[in-house]
Amino acid sequence: MELGVLDHVAIRVEDPKALHGFLTDVLGLERRGTDTRGLYALPGGVTLAVFQVGTEEGGQGERGVSRVPDHLALRASSLGAVRERLTAHGYTLDGDMVMAPGGLCVQFVTRD
Repeated sequence: MELGVLDHVAIRVEDPKALHGFLTDVLGLERRGTDTRGLYALPGGVTLAVFQVGTEEGGQGERGVSRVPDHLALRASSLGAVRERLTAHGYTLDGDMVMAPGGLCVQFVTRD
């Protein structure tokens, strides 16, 4: 067996609709998918699949609580640039993390 690159990450959040604006407007991700399935294109060809906590979508039956991953880590060129963009949209960076609408914690990994 030969493994390739990461294809997608599926997360469960309390409010996928609230998270949508953050992912598209703040992070600039493109939404693909259907009305019931939020799929967002991450750089490098990886897809982020967003599901509602407590639904059967996304596999493994109904889940009453969010499971791993408990945050999404994105590589960024500059933490200062991330801070500026988030501030412009009304968000505050706590160290290298921000709590996005809908219940998703996003961490930004940088070299600065």
